[in-house]
Amino acid sequence: MKPIGLTLKNVKTNLYTGRTSGELMIVHQCLSCGRISCNRIAGDDNPHAIISLLNDSTKLSSRGIRLLTQDDKQEVFTSLYGYDYQKYSK
Repeated sequence: MKPIGLTLKNVKTNLYTGRTSGELMIVHQCLSCGRISCNRIAGDDNPHAIISLLNDSTKLSSRGIRLLTQDDKQEVFTSLYGYDYQKYSK
């Protein structure tokens, strides 16, 4: 399995703050059959490797998966580090 991007699962918008949140998932593709699967990130996954997956802007919309891009960087940092992520993203 090769990681090809990131997506969010169970996306919700907080009515009071307007912030969007969801569970960050890594999208993988099988190297032999091409099957796509989404897996949760784990606590011991390297955050820098996860963030590097934002560079892939491929869309899998035909399968109902929207890969995250650089435009979604704020949501990824919030998922990894919390709402005060700015102090970690330098």
